[in-house]
Amino acid sequence: MDALLLRSLQNYVLDTFGSAKWQEVCCLADQPSRTYEPMLRYAPGLADRVGDIAARVLGRPVEAIWEDVGTYLVTNPDREGVRRLLRFGGVSFSDFLHSLEELPARAKLALPSLEAPEVILDEVGPDRFELRCRSHIRGIQRVLIGVVTAMADDYGALCLIETGAEDCITIAVLDTRHAMAKAFDLARPEG
Repeated sequence: MDALLLRSLQNYVLDTFGSAKWQEVCCLADQPSRTYEPMLRYAPGLADRVGDIAARVLGRPVEAIWEDVGTYLVTNPDREGVRRLLRFGGVSFSDFLHSLEELPARAKLALPSLEAPEVILDEVGPDRFELRCRSHIRGIQRVLIGVVTAMADDYGALCLIETGAEDCITIAVLDTRHAMAKAFDLARPEG
């Protein structure tokens, strides 16, 4: 999982802030390579350490950096495959939330050696959810917040998404039809 987050962080920083900032992050992290390969294994905790350094270099809280990485994964046109994979979770935002528990198993189909985090969703009331993500990577919860926030926008839902106690993300769906949902078709667009 560290490898995927490192590659996502790399792409986010390069696309958003440029190669000079990414080079600075890599130098301060004492990383001889300037690129991370998603299929390789890296030392546990490296993603958190590089994320902390990126936050210092960019002058932003590390939580904001990881949330932005999650949002970037869904909204960047060059990463359309991630958005499409997530939209297969259902026709409504609530369906999508319920599909999150299946996401680690689906990811393991594509990458059998992936140490995917455990994702647990509890529906605690009408349109009220608690989402937990258990992983050795501190930043993963914030990445998930960014993903969920971007997907709420994608579905046109208005939500209040907050971090709660014990790595719990609380989600209150205030309006399921707040805005027009982005177009989605099961068939991949031609072109």
